[in-house]
Order: sequence, then C-alpha cells, then structure tokens
Amino acid sequence: MKDFRDDKFIAAANLSNDGVAISVQPGKISLASKTAANISYPVTEFLKRYLKARVFDSTGVKVPAARQIVIPAVKYAYNPPFSERDVYYKSAFDDTFMRWNKVNHIWASKNSQWGNYVHTAYEFIDARKYIKSNPEYFALVKNKRITSQLCYSNKEVYAIVLANLKEKIRRSPEKKIWSFSQLDNNDICQCDLCMATDKRLETHGGPILEFVNRLAKDIPDKEISTLAYGFSLKPPPADKFRLEDNVIIVYCITQGNKGRDFSSDESFKDMRQFLTSWLKLTKKVIIWDYIVNFPNLLMPYPNFKGMAQAVNYYRRLGLRSIFLQGNIRKGGDFGDMRAYIASQLLWNPAANMNELIAEYSDYAYGPASGEVQSLVKDLTANGNKAFLNSYNAPKAFGHNMFTSDNMRAYHEKIDRALSKTSRGTPYYLNLMQIKLSFDITDMDLLKNQNQGQSRALPGSALKSKMADLEKYSTTGLLDIPVNENNRTVRDYINTSKKELDKE
Repeated sequence: MKDFRDDKFIAAANLSNDGVAISVQPGKISLASKTAANISYPVTEFLKRYLKARVFDSTGVKVPAARQIVIPAVKYAYNPPFSERDVYYKSAFDDTFMRWNKVNHIWASKNSQWGNYVHTAYEFIDARKYIKSNPEYFALVKNKRITSQLCYSNKEVYAIVLANLKEKIRRSPEKKIWSFSQLDNNDICQCDLCMATDKRLETHGGPILEFVNRLAKDIPDKEISTLAYGFSLKPPPADKFRLEDNVIIVYCITQGNKGRDFSSDESFKDMRQFLTSWLKLTKKVIIWDYIVNFPNLLMPYPNFKGMAQAVNYYRRLGLRSIFLQGNIRKGGDFGDMRAYIASQLLWNPAANMNELIAEYSDYAYGPASGEVQSLVKDLTANGNKAFLNSYNAPKAFGHNMFTSDNMRAYHEKIDRALSKTSRGTPYYLNLMQIKLSFDITDMDLLKNQNQGQSRALPGSALKSKMADLEKYSTTGLLDIPVNENNRTVRDYINTSKKELDKE
C-alpha cells in the first residue's frame, strides 16, 4: 500500500488476498490489490466497469466501440466471498479467460498445492499385487472380497497406504494437500469391523473417515482430503466423532433437482442437512457441485437459476471453496455461456442472471440475441416442471420440458434466430450449435416414442430427423462430444444410421 499513501481510501481498504480497490479522483486513478500476484484483478475490474471490456470465451478481450469514455469519481472496494472459484468448462482453462473472470482452479492451477485429485485410494495400494495373497485387504460385499473398494478397517491396508503416502510426499515435498478418498462406486465393506464402525458413527463413511483421521494424525504437517460422496455423504454426529484439524472434506452435491433452489427445495433436504452437519465438524469444506448432464452433454439442461441459487446458498453458509463441474469438452449445451455465467457468479453471487445471459447473448448471437434470451427463458420455465439431475435422458422430460408443443416452439425460435444472421458468420455457427442440441434431443425422443414418450415433432420420422442431422456434415460440429465418454456427433449419426438400416 505504500504507493497509495496519499489516497486514504486505498490505504484504509481491508482487502483479502484477491480483493480489489479502485479509486478515481481528479487527475488520478488508483488500482490496488493486496498481493502482486493478483494485481490484474483491479485492472480488469476497472476495464470491465468503465470500458465494458469482457472476456466471454477463449477468443480474447472484447471492447465495444465508444465515442467517449466517461470515468466518474468513485471509491470502490470489493472482497469476493469465495477464495477458490473453480469452473470446469473448456473455455475456463484459457489463460485470458481465467485472468479476466477471476477463475483460480483448485486442482488444475499451475501453482496448485494439491499432490493428487480424487478417488485416489488405489494410488497408494496395488490391487493386482494383493488380491490373491491378501483378499482381506478389499471390501467384503455379499460374502465375497471384491477389488472395487478397500476394506478401510484393515490395519495392514493402513500401514501400506501410510508408507506409500509418505513416499509420495518425500518426492513432492512442496505439495501441501494430499487426497485419500474412496473409489467411484457405492460398494460398502460388510466385514464385522466396518459394519461395527458404520453402526457406531451412524454412517457408512465411518471406516474411511477414521482411516483419513489416522493419516492426518500421522502426517500433521500436511492436509489430508477425502470425499463426502455416495456412501460417505452423511457425516457422523459431532458428539461421536472429532475430525482432525488438518482434514479437508470435499462435499459432492450428488442429489436434488438442479433446476430448483438448493436452500429450500425438498429434493435437497438431505444435502442441506448433511452439509450443515459437516460444517459442525470442520470449516474446511470444498463444494463440488455438478451443473451438467453427463450422458447427454448436448441436451438442453436449463439449470441457470438453480446454479445461481446454490452459489448464493454456499455464500450464506460462509463456504470459501467452490468447484462447479460442467462440461470440459468442446461444445455442449450452451457451454461457453455456462462457463461465463458460472465464473461471474463465483466472483459476485449477486450478479443479475438475466443481465449475464443478455450480455453473453449479445456477444455470441448478435442480431439474434433476443431470440436466444427468449429461448433460455422458455427452457427455464418448462424445466421448472421437471426434475433435473445429472443423468436423466431426454425421454424423462417428454411430458414436461420436451413435449411436442414445446419442442416445436423451441425450433421456431431457433429458426427465427438463424434467419436474422448470415450463413458462415460466428453468430450463425453459434446458433447452429444450439440447433444441433435440439435436433439430437429430437432424435433421442423419437427413438423412445414406443416407450410412451411423446413425439418431439409430430409427423416426423426417424429417417427424416436422420436427414436433418446429416446436414451438419458441413458445419464443423461433428467432432463435438455428445457424452462424457467422448462419443461424438459423428459417432452418434453413424450409429443411428446403422440402427435405421436394421429396421
């Protein structure tokens, strides 16, 4: 602050590590941050506020033309509520996007303090080495030892894990946080020791929590992270268990209707109760929220409102670290718009959602901005009648969000939007990505029409819709993944053609 000794406002600003202060006085503009590493924060905030500069995606800074720039006298200081703001979309890993939109990835940043990621149990023990010689090292499920999960009550397993963790720390002493977390399934060990711990701590997560607590005690100079996920979502009662001070909980929002308000909707009742109970055990909680439909990356998934409400709930709870897992692959359902909106909400949860959608739409869709905004509004309203989770297929929404009438109305708006732009322009291509989402959703709905789902387009047939999809061969969109397994639009079309040929 020594450079601003004559600016009392800047000198008195109580900034957090990533806070910003802007002071404009006659003949002088002062921009301040607490640390040199984050000096770009007040600079970009100043440019955003007074030059309307934006970074919407990975294509760089956009500054609208202006005949005159007026910079009024102002004194502005802001500390963001979240110290870690992680957005898992492709454009959010672009350096310029990150710098301008204040994204600082928890695990993937260049200066990450983490030694590893999540679902890490098998990083510390070789299942192939021990399954035959020591089957008791693994979870007992239906009277059979299986390698999908460890037995977290086994003392020898603990000794092996501890030794291997210490060796990893020796090799990477600069890393301050290490994860030991369950594998990605719900296989619960049913051995006598694990079942007894489950009963005593009132949660199936009891054995792994005690395991992690022991690691934290034995390695006190590092922080040990684990997941609250699946069978370990529910925490033990605070009067029956004490979590070590150097344990971090990564709390995964796996349940609930993602289009509704996390703070009040009945579908999130357990998630709220578990979260508030975890916060009685520790303040070191990282939120891992899923804002994407994994098997249907192109399907419209109107959870914008629910995402904003959840972020505001996390802010009210005083949480500091938020990871919003979206679609890291290119394309997807409004992918770049989602990345932009998510980053703005994590910096300022009070940001107006309609304004964010409008300014992104103005940038990405130009003269068709109004049609796209109206489309998102209609999707959100119709999605409010549905239950949005991270795995439902289009057929689950055939009687609400994707009725015949609704799908027809969506297509009419997309077609009107396309008519307002010129073929070959970025606006047109961006709109074609939206149209692709609805055409693939149509195809999925038609494939399931014999299962009681309504037709997406009355009178259309699978072959007619197939012809619509084949028209995308000239758009450059065929390599966009349609699911988390990287199945592409091209793969989807080829498979659908083979299915039709069999009929």
